[in-house]
Amino acid sequence: MIFLPRGNPVRQKVNPARINLPEAMEKLRVGTFTGYLRFDASQGVGVILFKDGQLISSIFKTREASERLIAYDAIARIFEVSILGNAVLNIYRMSADLVLGIHALLHGRYLQKEKDLSCLDVDSLLKRIREEGLTACLRVYTEEKTALIFYDQGYPLGFFHEGRANLEQTADPDASIAKLPGAKLDLLEVRSADEIILADLMGSADLGPIWQRTRKLLMEERRKREEEAIRTQEQKEGHRRERTLTIFKTIAGNHIGKFGVNQVEKAFAAVGAGLGENELESFYQELQKLARLVAGQSKISAMIDDMRQQLAREN
Repeated sequence: MIFLPRGNPVRQKVNPARINLPEAMEKLRVGTFTGYLRFDASQGVGVILFKDGQLISSIFKTREASERLIAYDAIARIFEVSILGNAVLNIYRMSADLVLGIHALLHGRYLQKEKDLSCLDVDSLLKRIREEGLTACLRVYTEEKTALIFYDQGYPLGFFHEGRANLEQTADPDASIAKLPGAKLDLLEVRSADEIILADLMGSADLGPIWQRTRKLLMEERRKREEEAIRTQEQKEGHRRERTLTIFKTIAGNHIGKFGVNQVEKAFAAVGAGLGENELESFYQELQKLARLVAGQSKISAMIDDMRQQLAREN
């Protein structure tokens, strides 16, 4: 899971499977967008950062945090979960300094992780940040809300609260997440803004081929799964047909002898490959006509009733 405060919302709860993501991201590039795109999916969470139209970072983390992808690997995975239709996209606008702060946070090093605030000596932690002169980010969060506090060499730079687009110089008591049940805290050592080397991932490569290649692979995998499902179903139907024929032949042999077995085979062949309700009724009618050559109606009716009952037990 990636815990980040929501910025100023631009688009929310978008299904990215319905849009061409490279084209949409190109519009953000041309419009010199600054902010981030967040993709929430069952497989994990992806974040793409823009600063002044440049795609400066991308990251994807699986739900269990067993895998962490960055750059083009992350973009490819984000495209994958989007094409599969499992993702929800939210786009937030914010200031350039906040984007740089999030960039530093996403690539930071944990000093404290998932600490329960109700059991943590926060004053001692803040004292450590000051005394050690840490360039760091404090993240306070629950499942629903997140706030960030940035420090440069031990001095607080500002606060990033939910729904804001700029770094605030003071905390918002009304928006305090630390007071919420289950609140946790992370402390990450990060690079200062002047130490961050920004790459423009869209300037270095065309994302269109990544999108098309990912889409092609997924469509091919889907086709193979569908073909395999059809083959499996056909095998099941074949086995069911063979089993049903064996049962009917045994019952016919018990009721009207060897001739009945032969007539079952003929009637079974006449109704085709299916074993639906209509096909079975056609089989029984055909068998009645053929069996009348050697047996009376009472024997035939008893035989067919036996077949119906045995088939019902099998199913």
